[in-house]
Amino acid sequence: MDKKELNFKLQNFKKNCYDKGYILGDLYFDEAYPGMIPTALIVKMRVKKSWMDTVSSRGKALDELIDVLWDTTTAETRKNVHVLAIFDENETDLIQQPIHRQEAA
Repeated sequence: MDKKELNFKLQNFKKNCYDKGYILGDLYFDEAYPGMIPTALIVKMRVKKSWMDTVSSRGKALDELIDVLWDTTTAETRKNVHVLAIFDENETDLIQQPIHRQEAA
């Protein structure tokens, strides 16, 4: 599954996260294993500070997001999500940068 297709299949997940007040903005994607086809994807998102203040840790926040993911997607979609990565509101500049380094051409 490519980034565009996964983004489409995660729209219900994204909407539910918005409705619950968990996330801000768009979902961003990086390849888990760059250059390998097919590859699972890393799904990155910004979380609301007001929500993060109510949970005891990032781990608990991820638990809640994973619950929403399971409630809103199929097993086929979930197998294409390698990692859910959360960033706080101050880390906007980090979320759009690939996690891996690009190799020199």
